[in-house]
Amino acid sequence: MYQFIGRYGDLIIHLFDENNWNSLAELSAKTGYSKSTIWRDLEFLETILPDGWEFEKDEVRGIYLKKPKNGTFESLLGQIRSQNEYFQILMFIIMNNGVDITQITEKVHISRSTAYRHLEKLKQMIEQEGVSLTISPFKLEGEEKGIRRFIVGFLEFMAFDPESVNAPKVKHSKVKEFQTTLLKLGDKYSVSFRTGALQRLTLYMFISNLRMSMGYFVEFPSAITMTYINNKFVDFSKELVHFMVKCPTRDIQLQEIYSYVVYLMSEERPSNRSEYLKFIRSILNSKRGEPVVKTFNILSEYIGFNLSEDETFLFYYFKKLRRMLIEVEFGIGTGRGPLLQYISYFNTNRFFKIVEEITTKIFIENNMNPKEIDILDIFLLIQSAILRKKNQFSIKGALVCRSYIEKEYIWGVLHYHFGNKIELIKIDAYSSDLRFKYDEFDLIITTDTRNLQIEHVPTIMISAVPSPSELNKIHQFINQKFFDQFGISQTMIYPYTNKSFD
Repeated sequence: MYQFIGRYGDLIIHLFDENNWNSLAELSAKTGYSKSTIWRDLEFLETILPDGWEFEKDEVRGIYLKKPKNGTFESLLGQIRSQNEYFQILMFIIMNNGVDITQITEKVHISRSTAYRHLEKLKQMIEQEGVSLTISPFKLEGEEKGIRRFIVGFLEFMAFDPESVNAPKVKHSKVKEFQTTLLKLGDKYSVSFRTGALQRLTLYMFISNLRMSMGYFVEFPSAITMTYINNKFVDFSKELVHFMVKCPTRDIQLQEIYSYVVYLMSEERPSNRSEYLKFIRSILNSKRGEPVVKTFNILSEYIGFNLSEDETFLFYYFKKLRRMLIEVEFGIGTGRGPLLQYISYFNTNRFFKIVEEITTKIFIENNMNPKEIDILDIFLLIQSAILRKKNQFSIKGALVCRSYIEKEYIWGVLHYHFGNKIELIKIDAYSSDLRFKYDEFDLIITTDTRNLQIEHVPTIMISAVPSPSELNKIHQFINQKFFDQFGISQTMIYPYTNKSFD
């Protein structure tokens, strides 16, 4: 779906990200699109920019994106999505059980020829998701579990609010009442929810009701229903029946209950972190954990440390893995998340491609078919682990000054700017055992212009009142020390450039 805002997203990323002027030639080089295409896209974007946003144009400097004080990339993409004709057509099709070309042209205010062109491209995109688009009338067709997986992904991508539309024949329950019930039942059945789960579970109920109101129902193999017949999530889901559209038979209703079991299981958060980590360690030490260990070992060659040593990474990685396994077992998806709209930004990063290649290969070897959002989620978890390692990294430095006043002042300045990034030891420049003491340091910072004759330890000279450029040298040294120690390229870490953003 992101492909329909791909060019617009790419342009906005470069204009928003750099906060600078860009010529058409520069934008063309960065995005790979022709200057005429970029100019045409900019003209379209100008017509849908929210209040406070504006393109400034200059024949010499190029294009500049002027944004409001609290303007975010997400808010701008949201506006692009809402005005996108492809998405308007798809939303109209999803919310109605079959529409014709006349209804589409009247709803979206486009010509029949434009509508047919859009529908052909939508058809190609939908088929890539394992779903068909029928004609006369236009509606989604295929296995119901696959259709719902597609709808969940699309509505999450659109940041859809179930209360914002009055879909035909859908039983509307107050969102607050539904979410309050979820929390109460969570306490009753000892189920803790992941961040954002209440909103997603509300969306899942809306989609289930929407499809049931149109006469479409899910079906699970008997092996699944028998396996989970006594599961607490089945009992949990049964208590939500009064929020569901009425089903024709008891058997169909039970199948729909099982579809909600999938959503509840995927949104569960382990209630005891330490016990869950203990469970993860037992998996890693067993045959079941061999694919995960293999993945970690290969990735560790690129990032310079063992991912299994990071408990936060382990905790969230296994939660992600569990959700993927639930989707495979039940054959129904639980959404893609809004992050997918940023995929073009990550696709240009070499390390993302490495993660994609490694994880996809190992997942497929173990009968799992990861989607783009799965790869992106794992990539971001790895990024988080690298950034945590960087934030925990520190060096040991010696501060050599000419007077105690100078020493106290500079120590305060360095501590303010670098905090725990440097463990500073104050040393007298005239100490008799100077060389011996410096053996334990990564860096010497000094105001003493004399040659200290310590060749094996890097030295940075600073002024008694350190200038910003001198402080930046220290910052660059710490960064480079981290990259050298773990063998990490600076382009592997957000924002994936050689610039310093600390």
